[in-house]
Amino acid sequence: MFRPSLPQSLLAAFAFAIFSAVAQTNDATWTFAVSGDSRNCGDFVMPAIAASVKADHDAFYWHLGDFRLTSNKDQDLVSMLAPGKDLSIDEYHRIEWDDFLTHQMAAFGSFPVFLGRGNHENAAPMTREGYVAKFETFLDRAEVAEQRKADGAEAAPVGPWYHWTHEGVDFITLDNASKDEFSEAQLKWLRGVLDRDLEPGSGIRAIVAGMHEALPHSKGSEHAMDDWELGERTGDLAYTWFYDAQAAGKHVYLIASHSHYYSPNVFNTPYWKQHSTRVVPGLIIGSAGARRYPLPRDAEKTAKSHIYGYVQGQVHADGQIDFKLHELSEDDLVKSRWPNAPLEAIHECVVHNAE
Repeated sequence: MFRPSLPQSLLAAFAFAIFSAVAQTNDATWTFAVSGDSRNCGDFVMPAIAASVKADHDAFYWHLGDFRLTSNKDQDLVSMLAPGKDLSIDEYHRIEWDDFLTHQMAAFGSFPVFLGRGNHENAAPMTREGYVAKFETFLDRAEVAEQRKADGAEAAPVGPWYHWTHEGVDFITLDNASKDEFSEAQLKWLRGVLDRDLEPGSGIRAIVAGMHEALPHSKGSEHAMDDWELGERTGDLAYTWFYDAQAAGKHVYLIASHSHYYSPNVFNTPYWKQHSTRVVPGLIIGSAGARRYPLPRDAEKTAKSHIYGYVQGQVHADGQIDFKLHELSEDDLVKSRWPNAPLEAIHECVVHNAE
């Protein structure tokens, strides 16, 4: 049968177009945003974070815990009360999580947000059970529910630890907000998640673990899982598992908050350099509104304190992720403020909310 042939020039152009399309797909990058600790002044900072991540078209925002102070009344919340209005501590406890939803999460609208549990979500009278009940819609987002279904019998119930995948990256939310973690149940679940990620054909190129307190022996060890025996022991085990996943060829990154500053490369410490040939990349970003801390003496030169902001991760096609700090100015906070947020209270948070 006679088949008409295309001119060589047209065939070449067609082949080049296909090659270019494939190259564009392989070079495609996307971004996500993460930070934690929005107590104290988060009602002023989080709307500015929301505006920034939406403007940058990030895939989602990941909050690593400490939504409200709980042990005392947050100054941002108090500043937005009606004139002459005061709250007892019991009244504050009844509304503090509602305030987080109203003055922080509402700023994101339909933009995807994932939540992690911080130690202030475990401060009395708050409990793990209350946290799950209050934030179930976040903990069981469609992406998480779909992943839970895919995990089958190995899935975790709706709760403070969960994971979801996006474009070949497994995002794992861990819970170390209380001194009974990492529990055997959480470790068994984490081991199953990592085993499935390491299976041939899993499609997972990178693993990003987010948690409130940094794993032990980091440059933030003065305020991390080193603080309790079970935390140090189980945190060391988790780090070893992530290191093994990295050695197996996955890009692995560990992100925490809890300390209220930005600090990169936090596992580049004598301890982990002695115990491994290549440390796991990790960072601390606790700059979403909480009372700001001074940096540890051994922090990297690029670490920053006395700032508000978040970190943006840029994911490359091979799973490598580059992280960039996004600082927010007082002007950013003012532009995104709620109508009843006093300018003098915002200024006070920018200038004096620090230790």
